[in-house]
Amino acid sequence: MTFAEILKHIRMQQNYTQEQFARELNVSFSTINRWENGHTAPSGLAKMRLLEYCKKNCVNDEILTELSKY
Repeated sequence: MTFAEILKHIRMQQNYTQEQFARELNVSFSTINRWENGHTAPSGLAKMRLLEYCKKNCVNDEILTELSKY
């Protein structure tokens, strides 16, 4: 699974639009959009925020494992 696929899966699992998910992660809509489309990759800090968000919001362990590979 690519990072973009993982991110989209997490967002869809939480039933968020890209805009809502961006607010949750304190990034811009365009950042989420670029990540999901594979145009850019998140910084180390952004990855940490995403992992923290996932742990706090009970994201599936399989997805957490995949996410931690990046």
